[in-house]
Amino acid sequence: MKTMKWTIGLILLVSALLLCGCQETEPTTPPVTDITTETAWEDPVPTQPGSYIVANMAELLALEPAEMQALVIMQGYYTPGDGGGGTFLYNATTRTTEDGGVVIKSSVARGRFTRQCDPLSLNVKWFGAVGDGKHDDTDAIQQTILALPEKGGTVIVPGGTYSLSKTIQIGNGNAGETISGRSGVRLIGTGGMAVTDGTAPTVFRADQKMESVLYLVGRISDCELSGICFDANGKAENALYLHSFSGCHFSNLTLTGFTKIGLKIMGGNEPTGNYNIFNRFETIHVKATADHTTCLFLDGIRNDTWLTTLTDCSFDAGSYQNAKAAHFRFVDSISFYRCRFKAKDTSSVGMVFDAFSVNLFPCGMAFYDCSVDSTKVLEDNTHQIRKQYFFGLKTTDGEPIPTNNKLIGVTDQGETFNLDDVESFIAAKDPNYNWNEYTLLPKAGRVETFQGLGAQEHYNLKDPSRSVAVLVNAATKVTGFTLYCSSYSNAVGSIKVEAYEWNTDYATTVAGQPVASGRIENFPDNSWQEVAFEGLSTGYYLIVITGDVPASDYGVAVWKSTKVSSSITFIDGKRAEVGLYGALLTE
Repeated sequence: MKTMKWTIGLILLVSALLLCGCQETEPTTPPVTDITTETAWEDPVPTQPGSYIVANMAELLALEPAEMQALVIMQGYYTPGDGGGGTFLYNATTRTTEDGGVVIKSSVARGRFTRQCDPLSLNVKWFGAVGDGKHDDTDAIQQTILALPEKGGTVIVPGGTYSLSKTIQIGNGNAGETISGRSGVRLIGTGGMAVTDGTAPTVFRADQKMESVLYLVGRISDCELSGICFDANGKAENALYLHSFSGCHFSNLTLTGFTKIGLKIMGGNEPTGNYNIFNRFETIHVKATADHTTCLFLDGIRNDTWLTTLTDCSFDAGSYQNAKAAHFRFVDSISFYRCRFKAKDTSSVGMVFDAFSVNLFPCGMAFYDCSVDSTKVLEDNTHQIRKQYFFGLKTTDGEPIPTNNKLIGVTDQGETFNLDDVESFIAAKDPNYNWNEYTLLPKAGRVETFQGLGAQEHYNLKDPSRSVAVLVNAATKVTGFTLYCSSYSNAVGSIKVEAYEWNTDYATTVAGQPVASGRIENFPDNSWQEVAFEGLSTGYYLIVITGDVPASDYGVAVWKSTKVSSSITFIDGKRAEVGLYGALLTE
């Protein structure tokens, strides 16, 4: 052990503090009584403590001060000037729990060395992190987080590449009934992207197989991640996994190298109310580096993700195959500002709106001045999304305008899309537009012939003279029609569905021959049923529905509901201000 004992003096103390960068005031003689429940020693305490300088943590652990109290200056954690040094106060009576960075238990002495610093602002290098891309820094980073008070504080991560052998975790909840005993953690690096002032960016790199590079789990709140690149390095499934959190802020982050998901956001389990809420994301860049990956995944389990904003973010699936820039499921009221969703390969997609997790979600999402390479909606008869809104959708680089009637808005060129009432009004005011009482705007995807789940009434089709029909305008190839049917509890009877090419008016149209037809036989009561059509391209079609039941049976029925502007309904050949509980299916 190489130590030098010096006479205490203000000049030495001030010089050491400047060298080590520790923020503190001039130390005073500590109290004799231990701050823990341990009994204080009865030996007299000297009025002037000793002073020591050690080169590194190894020398500090081997130091056995002659005094009951002493001032120790450590020049570095491994070597002088490596950023891990600091000023410590030794107290032979203290038994505070050691943490490896702020409170150090001597290997030979009975007391503790306590770092003189702000306990709410800790540096990972004080706990032995190196950041050279070779040394395993996992335990040092994790221990720094755990050394913060329960109400949180700041963990400073200087520039460098920090090699990880397992997931870094913030929070100790279970995303359900157990609330995290630790919140308010701020993990701050020098930058997650290119740093212009010559400072090295802060990189967390997975060097062993793991689920996530960093996992933040609660219920937890008031946390912050900033200035870090999370490099999954082809080892971690997820770059960043956020689970059951609120009031958090994420900024200047880069996520890359993931094998499954870049930014994974999940709502909590039980109890009800365990949402992800009031969170902000700013300048987040997520870049895929492999096929079959997802840059952004937003979902919930029993509780959704909602009331969250993302600003100036990029989700880049690049030219990788079967990849997704963003996948939305159980989410509500999410706002995106100036975000980019990139997916260049034809097998990949910019945005997926997926109702299969929870019916009527995602809903109420808004995209302001965003650029989207492509969109896809996943829904069926029992799982449907609600409307999503686009304001100033970018089209200057050839981005396509969404065709699904649940994706509505206006482009950066002022062109509206899937806004039936507005577009119909514009068309009606255009003197060159071929407008008539049956004009409908062309629609693609699942074109519903009713609005929402408003007032509903069944319409019995037992009488052969009765029929219900809807007029629609298909923007893409027609593949079939689906409708909600009643058999009055006995699964007896059938419904015929015929498609006619529209010709001037209802009577003229049905006087011709149907171009496609299908039949629904002996179906369960109150169920969605579907017929497939072949050979129908784009254009106006009249879908006519009639019943066929035995004379002794009560009948079969379809359901009338609230009308929608994308179709026109006819009851027994006459136009009616209602909707049919059904939908035209197109590619």
